Amino acid sequence: MGKHQRRDKIARLISWGHWFTFINIILCLILGALYIEATPPSDSAIGTLYTLVNWIGHFAFLPFVFFIVLIFPFCLLLPYSRILRGWSALVGSLGIIALTADLLFFRQYGYHLNAYSLAQMAKDAESVFTGASFLIILATLLGFLVILGVQLLIANYTWKHLQELQQRRLGAPAVAIFVLCFFSSHLTHVWADAELYEPITQQDDMFPLSYPTTAKTLMAKHGFIDAQSYQAQQQMLMAADNVSLRYPQNQLLCSKFENSRATTLIVFDRLDADAQRQVKQQSQAFNVDPAPVQLLGHPNRQGGLFQLLYGLPDFYLDTLAAQQMLPAYLKPLQDFGVQVNWHSSDNWPDELKLSQFHSDWQSDSLADLRTRTGNQINVVFLQQQDIGSLRQLLQQTEGQKLLIAALAPSTSESLLGQRQFMPENMAVPLFERGFNIPARPIAGLMDLMPTVLTQTMSCAGGTKNYSNGKSLQKVNERWPLVETYSPYIVIYTSDDITILDNTGQFSVYDFSSFELKKGADPTVPVLIDALKDLKRFSYDSKNSGN
Repeated sequence: MGKHQRRDKIARLISWGHWFTFINIILCLILGALYIEATPPSDSAIGTLYTLVNWIGHFAFLPFVFFIVLIFPFCLLLPYSRILRGWSALVGSLGIIALTADLLFFRQYGYHLNAYSLAQMAKDAESVFTGASFLIILATLLGFLVILGVQLLIANYTWKHLQELQQRRLGAPAVAIFVLCFFSSHLTHVWADAELYEPITQQDDMFPLSYPTTAKTLMAKHGFIDAQSYQAQQQMLMAADNVSLRYPQNQLLCSKFENSRATTLIVFDRLDADAQRQVKQQSQAFNVDPAPVQLLGHPNRQGGLFQLLYGLPDFYLDTLAAQQMLPAYLKPLQDFGVQVNWHSSDNWPDELKLSQFHSDWQSDSLADLRTRTGNQINVVFLQQQDIGSLRQLLQQTEGQKLLIAALAPSTSESLLGQRQFMPENMAVPLFERGFNIPARPIAGLMDLMPTVLTQTMSCAGGTKNYSNGKSLQKVNERWPLVETYSPYIVIYTSDDITILDNTGQFSVYDFSSFELKKGADPTVPVLIDALKDLKRFSYDSKNSGN
């Protein structure tokens, strides 16, 4: 083959590659539109326009990168059309089947494919029926073969009709539109990130392999924005005044258990090691034993009280207090005729009064406690110096189920840096009688009220409609445990502890040694699931019709 013939052939192959890629861009745009359809629409015109521009730019960019990396070099190295068409069809098929699989997973779970999500998909499939994961693999292989056939048809068609396609002169205008959309979307995201414009920044995880340009670090580094001002604005966006609630998440449809035993929950503000020994010693005489679970308290007693009473993350505290909302579970208990009593000692601090959440919510004195064997839930608040009153309480509640816990660790009220979140530094005592709580490695204060309530009533959807906690009587390991200690979110897994602050910064520590894992990122699906679960009770107007 002569030099000029080889050059002409390479030029023809490159031109063919452009048209082959162009048709795959159209296919990707069609699939990409389904990501948009599966996501709540933006409530702003700028956000909607950004979605469309980003859709065109992103799904034009992905096939083009595959062309540059995996097809273009072969046009130069192996200028043989049959080999190149077969190779390109294989590359295109792998890309389309991966995009299709990610699309199906995104529509089902809300995040994109990775090793964790593949394992999650297989686990969920097997929970439906044994062998479901095998059928998924088989369907994927069959789908790949069908797509491979389509890609071969596209490759052969564009090769045979290349001259006819070149005469249409669509290439230059299409490329101009794709390039303009790609750069416009990224420049718009730079502005949105700098201005904290949520209708755009909340779209960051919509498309696969999407890494939009951000402005926080870049612009702060070059002096275009003030980093402290940026963080202050971001904290303002996370403030409780900006949280709209849908609480309970759905109407509580509950049924009462007949002949359920009365339950008492005794809550100390905090207990040091000596006080815990005294509680244990007094409790044993009344068949009250330490529960086989490491219960994590809250560094701040007020935050711990809120988590215990409502079973919700503490970033809802100010909103619920401002809206004067009582815990949602009280209404069905009242309907069932279950007597709910609140009692506190004279030493119980004023800053922990129930009236902070609702002006009519008051606690009675310990002297007014009257117990019975059924249709009753008592919640008793004691300070550490009230341990002398514990024996009498244990005698009064001897025929009832009983939980004893504390709100906060015995250390100071303030956060002690991120080491505060080591499980041993967060641990508070938990004693129980009659619950038969199975052994588990970890639990939180949000789990206590669901544990008490599931002894009295059963609700559609379990406890999810009114709490982020779970009953400790359920046999599960409770991983991950997601806790909010404002302004931090802490995610405990069996291997790691991930700590996020309200500026978006995070640190990942080893669970056992609490050594910082330098360069480690939180597992994205776990992080997304955790944040979604925490925000379950935040009202989203875009989803209000669902």
